[in-house]
Amino acid sequence: MKRITAWLLAILLSFAFVARVGAQIPESIWLTASTTAYKTGETVLVTVNAASATPIQGFTFQIRYDPECLRPVNASSPIPGMNGLPLPQLTGLVDGSYASTTPQTVNGVLADVRFTALKGCKTSLILESAALAIRNAEGFAAPLVSVLVGERNVSLVIDTEAGVSQVTQPESGSILALDPPAAERGFPGWIIGMLIVLLFGGIGLGAYKFFRIGG
Repeated sequence: MKRITAWLLAILLSFAFVARVGAQIPESIWLTASTTAYKTGETVLVTVNAASATPIQGFTFQIRYDPECLRPVNASSPIPGMNGLPLPQLTGLVDGSYASTTPQTVNGVLADVRFTALKGCKTSLILESAALAIRNAEGFAAPLVSVLVGERNVSLVIDTEAGVSQVTQPESGSILALDPPAAERGFPGWIIGMLIVLLFGGIGLGAYKFFRIGG
């Protein structure tokens, strides 16, 4: 009887320990999408989410995308007091950063990120990196340690059929433009190839005349 009672007590203590651990909310960030099927020309919407028991004063995220399939438009954060910080963008990588002068509690959406579907394709959006920021004792911004980055990948299927503009909810909060850099303009490949052919042709013709005169 005593042995059974000891076993029952041990099991109850184990359940109580697990419940306490599960009740703790770790700091985490993850990427989601309400839908993954779109048509060409439609707005693709993904959401950067976070849960933190510690109030934050900023966050950053980088999302990798295929520039042949998608073009970034903007990001918006519904968190009060969070202001977008414009950063130079790189082709194929969205770089978003927000900051607040006062600590904010987060448990849900950090930012909605919008893209335009350029053509029919199968592609993915990948949360390359993400961080939550706090103000340390010296008054400087510092990343919150031990933040778990959860779901990083959202797979998308874009149909070649042209879509109709969706009726979406109005953007709220601080809007951050994410325009990619303008494509560099250079000479078309066929012009470069023709110039090379003409160059070598001129060299050959000059050599022919030189040796003919010399002969």
